[in-house]
Amino acid sequence: MRTAGRWAVDTVAVLLALSAGTFALVLLARGDAAAILAATRAGRSATPEQVEAVRVELGLDAPALVRYVRWLGDAVTGDFGLSLRTGTPIGPEIGDRMAVTIWLVGGSALVALTVGLAVGIAGAVLGRGLARGALRSGALLLTSMPAFWLSYLLVLLLALRLHLLPTSGMGGPATWVMPMVVLGLPAAGALSRVVAVTLREALDKPYVLAARARGSGPVSIVVRDGLPNAAGPILSLAGITIGMLLVGTVVVEQIFGWPGLGDYFVHAAAARDVPALQAGALILGGGFILANRLADVLQALIDPRFRRLRKGAA
Repeated sequence: MRTAGRWAVDTVAVLLALSAGTFALVLLARGDAAAILAATRAGRSATPEQVEAVRVELGLDAPALVRYVRWLGDAVTGDFGLSLRTGTPIGPEIGDRMAVTIWLVGGSALVALTVGLAVGIAGAVLGRGLARGALRSGALLLTSMPAFWLSYLLVLLLALRLHLLPTSGMGGPATWVMPMVVLGLPAAGALSRVVAVTLREALDKPYVLAARARGSGPVSIVVRDGLPNAAGPILSLAGITIGMLLVGTVVVEQIFGWPGLGDYFVHAAAARDVPALQAGALILGGGFILANRLADVLQALIDPRFRRLRKGAA
C-alpha cells in the first residue's frame, strides 16, 4: 500500500509538471492563437477588433496563471475544454484518435518484442563468432536509425520501387506494415541488446549448470531458467520502450497520414492551441508513466528473486 501511494503521488507530480511545462513553453513561443483563429474564421487577415473579440471569447485575456488554474480544475473532472483551432470539445476528439494511436503502438510493440527477443536470445546462446557479431551490429544499426529516415527508406523501397505497400493512409493490413515496422524496429534493436547481455549472464549461473546436468534441453533452460531470471532489466526496458513508442507516434503518424494523437498534437502545436496541447501532453505523459508502472508490476510478479523475498517476509 505504501509503494502504491508513493507511485500515485509521483505520477500526479510528474503530470502536473508536464502540463505546467507545456503551458509555459506555448506561452513563450511566437505567434498569437487568437490571431490565428480569427484569421481562420474570417478567411483572410483579421482586423484587430476581430482578434480581440476572439481573445475575450476564449478567455485568453485573463492572466496566464488564472488560465492554467482554470484549465487544470476542469481537466481533473475530465473536461479538457474547447480546442482553439476547431472550436469543438477536446475530450471527444482525443477519444476518437486514441484508438488509432493505441493500435499503432500495440502493433509496434509486438514487432519490437518479437524481433528483440528473437535476436537477443540468439545473441545470448550463440558463441563468439561471425553470426553473433552480425546480430550485434544489426541491433546497433536498428537502434541508431531515426524514424523519419527509416520511414522514407521503406516508402522508397517498398512503395515506390516494388509497389508492395501503399505510401500512406490507414486502411487494411497493408497500410499497417510500414508505420509499425518504423516504430518497432529501432526499439527491437535496443531491446535485443539488453536481452542478449542479461540472458547471457543468467545462463552462466550455477542453477543453469545444474539444469544441464539433469539433462534439460537448451530450449527448456532458456525459457524456464534463463529468461525468468533475466526478466528484471528486460521488463524495465520494455516499459520504457512502450512509452517511447507512444511518443514516437508524433513523427510516424505525420509521415504516414494516421489520424491519431500524434497527428492531433502536431496540428495543435502549429495553431498554438494551448488547451489541446496540454491535453495531448497529459495523455502522452500519462501513457508513458502507465507503461513503466505496469512493467514494474510485472517485474515484481515474474522475477524469482522478488518471489523469494516475499516468501521470506511471510
